[in-house]
Amino acid sequence: MRRLLIVLFYLPFLAHAAADPALAGVWRGKLGNAEIAACFNKADGGEASGSYYYARYKKPIQLKMEAGQAGWKEGDGTGAWTLEPPAGDKLLGSWRNPKGGKPQALALTRVSWNGEGNACGSDAYNLELEVFPALQVGKVQEFEGKKYRSLRIADVVTLELLEPGDRLAGLNRTLRAELPGKPEDIADYFATRRRFLGDMGLAAEDETRTEPVFWSARWITINFYRWAAGYGRNGITLDYRTWDLQSGEEVNLWQWFIAKAPGDRNANPLPDKLKKVLFKGLKLEKECRDGYKGEGDYRVSLKNDGVQFWEEAYGTGCEQDFLVPYAQLGPYLTPQGKAALRDKLGR
Repeated sequence: MRRLLIVLFYLPFLAHAAADPALAGVWRGKLGNAEIAACFNKADGGEASGSYYYARYKKPIQLKMEAGQAGWKEGDGTGAWTLEPPAGDKLLGSWRNPKGGKPQALALTRVSWNGEGNACGSDAYNLELEVFPALQVGKVQEFEGKKYRSLRIADVVTLELLEPGDRLAGLNRTLRAELPGKPEDIADYFATRRRFLGDMGLAAEDETRTEPVFWSARWITINFYRWAAGYGRNGITLDYRTWDLQSGEEVNLWQWFIAKAPGDRNANPLPDKLKKVLFKGLKLEKECRDGYKGEGDYRVSLKNDGVQFWEEAYGTGCEQDFLVPYAQLGPYLTPQGKAALRDKLGR
């Protein structure tokens, strides 16, 4: 009897410790005096998820309720929601700042529910968010004394080179053209965000950045980095692109070593003649002798003191990395490569 009384005593608390399935859908109303839109995905065991945004700012904020947790917490820790059970399509509750202060009233009305589980990925929640983003201009940065800044629209990042003179104007136009110009250009960006909102209430996007990795008087190499949201190491893309600062033309560095370079501009097998010299006397560790991920796919990079040939790292420690001084490159260069390196990068 005592055990039964204890269970009955805790039943009301247990009821509030799980997401109410009646919450599922898209809601609109007010948090305090501010207009908001909110959504709750259909709970399917484990952590329940939702999201909301202020009509004024349109920046989604994740809501989550872990199994056994009472109330909803914002993913960034900026607030907590306490909700009453829905009365049909009406929902009341309160928002509280974790640092204290007076709670703000929540009053919402359900505006959409199609019976599916991913309300936060629906048109009803997302269409107002999917406005073409404004250009974001980054702070001025320096690379070996040369100035540049990033330009971003959605998850696409490029650079603007800020060195004095007119010779970079053409290249800056080329780099700026990397940015999306219309909504269709960022359809994948919106699709990724919808997928994560529908799965976990999180407005996730690919991690992207762009930065110079080599910059001389004659050449510049820029790395366009992307890590696809939701993927592990295999979702990382390293796109190294090189331009001739005299002509403004993009250069495929592999054509300096292979007249008709196969594959893309980033990774290719080493030319046989060069490979023979680089691997002479090289001893592979036992665990690397039977092959490893990325084996044989080399990238080529310009350095101040030579050209680097390197395999991309995948955590095995087996990848090879060679630096060949410019003075020793002659026997391995194509006519295009010899012409390009005649002045040793302007040094």
